[in-house]
Amino acid sequence: MRLPICLFDAKTGILCPKCEGKFKSGHLTKTDVDLSIKLSGLQVKIPELDKTTLLHALEVDGDLALVMGKGDHDILRKNHRVFRNLEKEVGRKIWVVEGETSDRQVLEDIFFPIKILMVNVVWLPDGSKLTKVIVPGRKTKRFPLDLERAKSVVKAIRGIDLIVEFERS
Repeated sequence: MRLPICLFDAKTGILCPKCEGKFKSGHLTKTDVDLSIKLSGLQVKIPELDKTTLLHALEVDGDLALVMGKGDHDILRKNHRVFRNLEKEVGRKIWVVEGETSDRQVLEDIFFPIKILMVNVVWLPDGSKLTKVIVPGRKTKRFPLDLERAKSVVKAIRGIDLIVEFERS
């Protein structure tokens, strides 16, 4: 597994001068360091983590947003057993996205397993923009996603202000 900090630092819990410099300069966050240490300990329990790269970790309203390397988010997201074990071990809700990709792909990662029908950018008169996502069906009590949490995660990861609408009202 590749982590934002050195593997040796993750195993020992003490940052080397290089990683300490990245931390002090703001390139690494406390969440990056803490999660890297936690994930290095979990590699024995969850061997699928060996095939992944964690680029960055964000804490959003008590949840964790993991920004993974290209294609690595599928290893966690599509294997429900691995994903649930990771959430259980970390003790928080986890959102997994691919780091080096388009805004639409990030939205699809956040809304997974819900399909996105359309993504529109709405420009406001003051020069700001909103992104409108249209999902199929209608909102029911059994809708599998907390939309407010999803909006805050997207805002933290990409800085996108989001509006979610349903195909049918």
